[in-house]
Amino acid sequence: MAYFDAASAAPLHPVARQALQASLDEGWADPARLYREGRRARLLLDAAREAAAEAVGCRPDELVFTGSGTQAVHS
Repeated sequence: MAYFDAASAAPLHPVARQALQASLDEGWADPARLYREGRRARLLLDAAREAAAEAVGCRPDELVFTGSGTQAVHS
């Protein structure tokens, strides 16, 4: 299992910063909800999962995003 967390010890890469800003602007809603903004957030999340999975060489269903290191450990 790979763990890709810099533990706030490194600045964001410019591409990561741009992706984060776009997600905050466009994908702020709960991706589990069915209203328009939620569906948009789900599409953005799925696209991010596919891109990240391709970058690390795994299937999208094998990639898990967590909200914190603690949550990752408990998973």
